[in-house]
Amino acid sequence: MLVAGIPRSVSEMEAPTFVRSSAPPWADVTRPPFNVTRVTLRPGETTAAHNHHDNEVWIVLAGRGLVRSDGAAERVVAGDTVYLTPLATHTLHNEAMEQPLTFLSVWWEDMDSLAEAHSARATASTTDDRPVLLLPSFPTPNGELHLGHLAGPYLGADIARRALAATGTPVHLLLGTVGHQSQVAAAATAAQVSFHTLAEQNTDAIMAGLAAAGAEWDVFVRPTSPEYPALARRVFERLRDDGVVLTRTTPTHHCPHCDRFLFEAFLAGACPHCGSYDTAGIECESCALPFADTDLVDVTCATCGSPAERRPLTRYFLPLEPLRDRLTAYLRTVRMGSRLAGYVDRVLANRLPDMLVSIVADDGIEVPGTDGQRLYSAFELAARYLTAVDRLARDQGESGWESYLTGRRPRTVLFFGFDNAYLRAIVFPAVLGAFTDLAQLPDTLVSNEFYELDGAKFSTGRRHAIWARDAFDDKSRDRLRLYLAATRPEYRRRSFSTAEYDLFVQHELVEGLDGWLGGINARLDRHFAGAAPEAGSWIPEAEEFYGRIRALHAEAGSALGLGRFSPATAVAAVLSFVAAGRRFGEVAEDILAAPTLTGPARTCMALELMAVRTVAEVLRPLVPGAADRLAGQLGGVGTATNPEWVRPGTPARVSALFS
Repeated sequence: MLVAGIPRSVSEMEAPTFVRSSAPPWADVTRPPFNVTRVTLRPGETTAAHNHHDNEVWIVLAGRGLVRSDGAAERVVAGDTVYLTPLATHTLHNEAMEQPLTFLSVWWEDMDSLAEAHSARATASTTDDRPVLLLPSFPTPNGELHLGHLAGPYLGADIARRALAATGTPVHLLLGTVGHQSQVAAAATAAQVSFHTLAEQNTDAIMAGLAAAGAEWDVFVRPTSPEYPALARRVFERLRDDGVVLTRTTPTHHCPHCDRFLFEAFLAGACPHCGSYDTAGIECESCALPFADTDLVDVTCATCGSPAERRPLTRYFLPLEPLRDRLTAYLRTVRMGSRLAGYVDRVLANRLPDMLVSIVADDGIEVPGTDGQRLYSAFELAARYLTAVDRLARDQGESGWESYLTGRRPRTVLFFGFDNAYLRAIVFPAVLGAFTDLAQLPDTLVSNEFYELDGAKFSTGRRHAIWARDAFDDKSRDRLRLYLAATRPEYRRRSFSTAEYDLFVQHELVEGLDGWLGGINARLDRHFAGAAPEAGSWIPEAEEFYGRIRALHAEAGSALGLGRFSPATAVAAVLSFVAAGRRFGEVAEDILAAPTLTGPARTCMALELMAVRTVAEVLRPLVPGAADRLAGQLGGVGTATNPEWVRPGTPARVSALFS
């Protein structure tokens, strides 16, 4: 007989022989058909969030805690058992402050259970009946939008809005511009116009660029929106009064020649983490890691080039380290891509820096009692969000953002470039969560990498760009939207090339997709007088092609859902399907040429029209104009749970979309 005890007091855990996790001694002797380990958590300790392909059971031996698994939470005490399905991300937190929590983890491999869990997760809906608020990073109006901007948050959010709306989900896209950034002030100085004149002019240009690309929004917050400054001050004053925001005097970069404190666009310096000079404010565009503005290396004045000196300056800060536990618990529940998840882990592995709240600037929202300091634009993220929600609420008959958030309980999804990961994944939830409990923090974070132009970063300041207003017109809109979606920099940097874009249009769209549609239309006219037939008997090739249609419907729907969101995957699925469709067209030609095979011939033609209908449905969020034209040629196409026939007898004409 082998007896294995457990630590029953905190003092026992201080012994040099204590091991947090180990297999009981009998496991080596008996060699059971499962794996087992004993885990003991200190008071307040939480297991690392993880998932795996095994079935797992936790047997709580002592203590009490909180289990989280894929967003669900359940409290457990000694004697309880917990079953955890394969692939579900889970943690166990020891809620007691005076005693250990000990449990046995038993896990075993079952490939049938893994397959069932994988299928269930692939088909599970990531939405419910609550409205979804899509919040892309507001563009900075120091210039207008270029294709690099659109390929990331803005086209992505527009595609997501259309995909969600197609499923019947109430969804709203919240947009605006950031009117209080130093980049706007620097550009206004260079253009010799006032700060707000430039901000408003470029906001008009940004809105025109979005409209040219076919993006639509529900709310747009301009720099001069009258309700915004009061709400931003309200956020600041509450956090200041609650002791979350504090004053601190630090040696701060100053230009003796220009006699001004330097920050963001008005200084140049190297990242203290990676040495890159692509820095902006409190984060690095290369490594995306945050830093205190005073930690920049080799700092010079961006206006005159003089080396910076340091002078003491008293400013407001938001210490983030005291919010670590709340932030960590929240971020464990958030859906995000692997690159962003790895970044968040890197940030949380170190002490969180103090977040700058007030800066010395000539324009922006004045901070009371600071002799003219202004709120730092990054601190205003929460106020910009609440301003947009307030506008949406009043448009829908609510009294304001408080009643909307309380009554509707919306979900929020953020879209942003990876270089803004710190501000969106860490700062935004920290400020919003500290200000109000009414807003549920974002449950999905969609990030993207830089989209380059001919191998170099798009740059508004250097005019290395293709402007949205110039690039999109009635003929190019669908072509360009589809190419940007196909090359969207979801995981790594991608580069726009005019030559590659032209090749994509000619090879994939004109010769590929349009060529396939043309072949279908020719067969429909020649053999069925332009009317959709009713399916008859099936041949093996027809069954296989129907399976491909269903696979396209499922894969594209999954790719444009919030759980996986990948427009590039959806485009790739369509183009791959078109290649399969062209091969099936050869089968259809052979069957249609045989006068005795009328049943299979009707089925082949009906399946080809079903395929066109499905492609129109899949393309609608990506290229709504082209998809609507294609749907109209089939008598109209709605959204269906599964692929559907074109109604027999419907006059149909399948013409080219991109030629």
